[in-house]
Amino acid sequence: MKSKKSAGSKSIVVLVYLLCAGLLAILAGSNLFVLRAAGSVAEDVRADAERSLILNEVSRQIDVLARDQSQVSYWDDAVAALGKRINAAFVRDEIADWLFEDFGIARTVVIAADGTPRVAVFEDRVLAPAAGAAIAADNADLVAETQRRYMERRAPRGKGYVYPGDPLRGKMLLPVADLRSVEGEIGLMVAQAIIPDDEAVLPDGLAQTLVTFKPLDAAALAAIAEKLGFRDFAIVAAGASGAGESLPLRLFGETPGYVATWESSSPAAAIWDRTLPLLAVLLGLAAVSLVFIAMRYGRALAALHRSEAQNRFLALHDALTGLANRLHFDRALEDIIAEGAQDRCAILCVDLDRFKAVNDTYGHQAGDAVIVTVAHRIAETVGGAGLVARVGGDEFIVLLRDGLERDNVLWLCDSVIERVCEAVVFDGGSANVGASIGVAWWPDDALTAKTVIRSADEALYRAKEEGRGRAYLAGETGARAAGVETAAA
Repeated sequence: MKSKKSAGSKSIVVLVYLLCAGLLAILAGSNLFVLRAAGSVAEDVRADAERSLILNEVSRQIDVLARDQSQVSYWDDAVAALGKRINAAFVRDEIADWLFEDFGIARTVVIAADGTPRVAVFEDRVLAPAAGAAIAADNADLVAETQRRYMERRAPRGKGYVYPGDPLRGKMLLPVADLRSVEGEIGLMVAQAIIPDDEAVLPDGLAQTLVTFKPLDAAALAAIAEKLGFRDFAIVAAGASGAGESLPLRLFGETPGYVATWESSSPAAAIWDRTLPLLAVLLGLAAVSLVFIAMRYGRALAALHRSEAQNRFLALHDALTGLANRLHFDRALEDIIAEGAQDRCAILCVDLDRFKAVNDTYGHQAGDAVIVTVAHRIAETVGGAGLVARVGGDEFIVLLRDGLERDNVLWLCDSVIERVCEAVVFDGGSANVGASIGVAWWPDDALTAKTVIRSADEALYRAKEEGRGRAYLAGETGARAAGVETAAA
């Protein structure tokens, strides 16, 4: 029995050696084929990934421009100011001084329902309307499409019409965008009907259109190239020569008018360069090397995941306090108003009193310490009832989801003011600050995100006018002083 077991063991050992030898022979013969196939797959994956990155980035740039220009095109004030008579002060302040200065929009043209330009702003210069004739003519297709979308989706209200929902969200988007050229410079062109965002209505018929152009100049293209990790990235007219890789960009219409071009490294060449030396190494060393590569890859991937998680956190949170930032707050409010996450909420605009004196007396480092302490106190007081965000130096805003009854909100305001008024101790001294609060409810006080925040901010202004250290409710004639008014005054 023992000899049979020994023979069996030897046979297994021999078989293992034979299998290993056969495996080595197969690996030696198949490595070239595998490398060639891997290089081909890597090239395909790289090409698909780079094209997806470019399309996503172009789409993001369009979304940003549409959102920026909607600050004017989706606004009751714009509907009034650009009505039968053009309000020159509005054009100067809200278009010439705002869209170019803050958003880099180089051309802005208001086009009447009959296709003629009524306002022409080139960078920060207000020109005669006729200066926008070329833009109106060259982009008549975009204007026609956004008008079609408006007429198809508009809804009656009172004696006029409105565009239901958010024109930048949902299934039926109102803005129309394309890559266009203005005076030889390629950029993004966005057309959007000028519509009210709150109480105003439009008369029957076509709406006016706001057409904006933002150039993709050398600086913008370089920023995109750096972000995507490309070399020699450019957007050129279809048929023009460019770098090695190319991708037709069809945003509107049937025929792509522009092409993205860039230089890309070859992953297949890198695979060959790094792997060929391993063919001369023993199978054991190759296995160790593969394990090492896998470990390195795992660490790199883990580091990448950590970095992405950190970036996602920083994109939605204030770097100093760790609270939500304005973007995080806006998204949460949009989830309630646009997506219907719940049917009611309250907005609390909180502004610190006497904070400037802290900076003037102790310096900005002490001021930062006060901001961090106060932020934590506000967040602890609000707790799970809502979202607290820092939106400015000493400005906070609260999206209250629970406990929305008037008395509950007033009690919370009193608690916040009381906590803020407690002394803040830091290296080198201590400081006492206070807080004033403005409160507005959605949809009781306003119907849109912009207007409900505006109502809360106006209530905050009234609270400060009436002596600070108190809460003021939008829609009420008198302020509600906090229980710590004496300490905060």
